[in-house]
Amino acid sequence: MVSRMILIFLVFIVFSLKQTVYGQCENWNNSPQKEQAENAHTNYRSALKMNDFGLAFTEWKRAYDLAPAADGLRDFHYTDGIKIFKQQLKEATDEAKKKELIDKILELYDQAAYCYENGGIKLSDCDEECHKVRAGQLLGRKGFDMFYEFNSPYAANLETFMNSLEKTGNDAEYIVFEPVANIVVYQFKQGKMSADEAREIHEKLIKAADYGIENSKDYSQYYESAKARMLAKFGEIESEIFDCDYFKSKLEPMYNEKPEDPDVVKYVYNKLVQEGCDKEDPFLKKLQSSYEAYAVEENARLQAEFEKNNPGVLANRLYKEGDFESAVIKYREALESEEDPDKRSQYYFNIASIQGRKLNEWQDARSNALKASELRPEWGQPYLLIGDIYAQAAKSCGGDAWGQRIVILAALDKYLYARSVDESVAEEANRKIGIYNSNRPSKDDAFMRGHKEGDVLSTGCWIGEKTKLRVQ
Repeated sequence: MVSRMILIFLVFIVFSLKQTVYGQCENWNNSPQKEQAENAHTNYRSALKMNDFGLAFTEWKRAYDLAPAADGLRDFHYTDGIKIFKQQLKEATDEAKKKELIDKILELYDQAAYCYENGGIKLSDCDEECHKVRAGQLLGRKGFDMFYEFNSPYAANLETFMNSLEKTGNDAEYIVFEPVANIVVYQFKQGKMSADEAREIHEKLIKAADYGIENSKDYSQYYESAKARMLAKFGEIESEIFDCDYFKSKLEPMYNEKPEDPDVVKYVYNKLVQEGCDKEDPFLKKLQSSYEAYAVEENARLQAEFEKNNPGVLANRLYKEGDFESAVIKYREALESEEDPDKRSQYYFNIASIQGRKLNEWQDARSNALKASELRPEWGQPYLLIGDIYAQAAKSCGGDAWGQRIVILAALDKYLYARSVDESVAEEANRKIGIYNSNRPSKDDAFMRGHKEGDVLSTGCWIGEKTKLRVQ
């Protein structure tokens, strides 16, 4: 008798769960209120296009209540609901209300993901694995919002991201790489994550990023930029979580690309020694032998040039030795005795590069970079340098987040101009544009400040540039 009652109870529990699942994924196809649901769906979609969020919410709620999964072929009632609640969140002032809205947004992400995985939403030409990936990508966007918009606790945020990565595998969207890297690095530094766990996540992200770079026709550049930012963040802890083999696999390609460059050889050798590699390792012994041979040859060349009293060469040596201020002095001496416009342009640029990248003398660096460009108007490198200086100065010169993004627009202007006058720097300019494009102001932020695309804005500060507003 007891066993039978237990069985009845379990059946009831399963039935209740199925009803709950069915309810959150229910569509209007066999509903007696199909027409009302479809009309509400059409009405709120039209209201959204007109940015009438008040009407959109009223009609969306009716459509969602009647058929959360719409016709079972799309996720609009979940993703549009997220858009509507995000708008309400922007307008909310009460903290309790904000929390309620955030909870609703996260719940809609979870519901949509669940329905994709459990048959509540069935896309055309999409098998079971495809629906699982779609669910994972939605969870990745949920994690993105938790990180950038909702300031969610890192533990819960990381759990969402890992759930997403488990479902997407190599089909993860590029937006997840940087926030995951930030969380992992922070958790590791705080002693809340082991080196093994950090390495495992790092490996998953690298595989997904490389897959996206190789296979995403439209977003390959975004994957590449996201991977670069992710690796830069992991660079803060890579010495603590990786061993010599990792750094050898990372640096050997750099050496193989420029085996005749003594600076590359020296850097690779010193870095591997610093990371604990055995100096008796055959590869390290090869590097050491190569650099010693290069050093003898390079010293002889520098000595010969020095005997000719060429201050430009001496300045170069001082720069390599890290004596940046003395290098600037010698480059200025070289300018006094040089008449060739191209060489003068190079000296001005070298001075600007040292001032901007090593001494943080940004205004003087810009001035000298402009002098270099006046002598060689078709040369793009000075404008790339000015763009880098602006990007570096954005945080200190831009003030708040909005001001910093306006400075980034000024930096993008310089990269675009460099590309327009010098085809040889196009690849580097495009790479930098790809890195900073995501830091443009958002359309919503511009709207809230009363600006629109194309408005001419001033950076202020010492930069003093005017730039046209381009939003993400």
